[in-house]
Amino acid sequence: MRIIRQAIKWSMTRMLPSDRWLVTGPRTSKGVALTFDDGPHPEYTPRLLNELQRYGIKATFFVVGRAVERYPHLVQRMVEEGHAVGTHSYTHSEPRDTSTAILIDEVRRSIELCETVIGTAPRLFRPPKGQLTLSKTWKLWGLNQTVVLWNQDPRDYQADSKSMSQWIEGYTPQGGDIVLMHDNHPRCIAAIEPLVRVANAHELADFAKIDDWVPQSMARAMPVQHASTDTVSQRGAAVQTHVKHQEMPL
Repeated sequence: MRIIRQAIKWSMTRMLPSDRWLVTGPRTSKGVALTFDDGPHPEYTPRLLNELQRYGIKATFFVVGRAVERYPHLVQRMVEEGHAVGTHSYTHSEPRDTSTAILIDEVRRSIELCETVIGTAPRLFRPPKGQLTLSKTWKLWGLNQTVVLWNQDPRDYQADSKSMSQWIEGYTPQGGDIVLMHDNHPRCIAAIEPLVRVANAHELADFAKIDDWVPQSMARAMPVQHASTDTVSQRGAAVQTHVKHQEMPL
């Protein structure tokens, strides 16, 4: 089943434009995108931001709405320091127990909250656990959201220091990689310096933000309540024959 789901994910990656569905950035890129889910966290996020600032790295944060409500100053700091912000639902509920209607309501709520805090409405969305159904995906596109997944997962949320180090040592970065980490856990903080060393050793020039890889047209997208374009509708209809209503965990 996992193989089938992976095949569906990569089929969608080939069929859909990068302003709707992103698993990797362009392989011609000289950058790797570090992405952080589940924050902001009152202790770990400031320490992570300090570390990113130390190395001049711009990253992408997929924030949980209820954490934004509690720590809006941390989201403001992210933007002030040049990072990209996307949403990660409002409650991070279990995907299989969350209906399409509930998820979309949470996404709208999180977008509106972030817009209040940082002045712009996020256009990037990462589904909790990377799981979506076609109906959820379709509704997200109706909100002009780019669904952002990943292709590198060090599992920092369950790793100890040794296993995290082993992952980094064995990691061969390629331009366009999207690395999944979590800023509500401390492991990602210690990972920054060795990741910089690994990237330098493989002659990668920079670390990228996800919005560096999304077409500029998304930055001028319609208000979030508008429907998606006819082109996306046509592509989505083609995908429907492959995906149906199956969950797609990574």
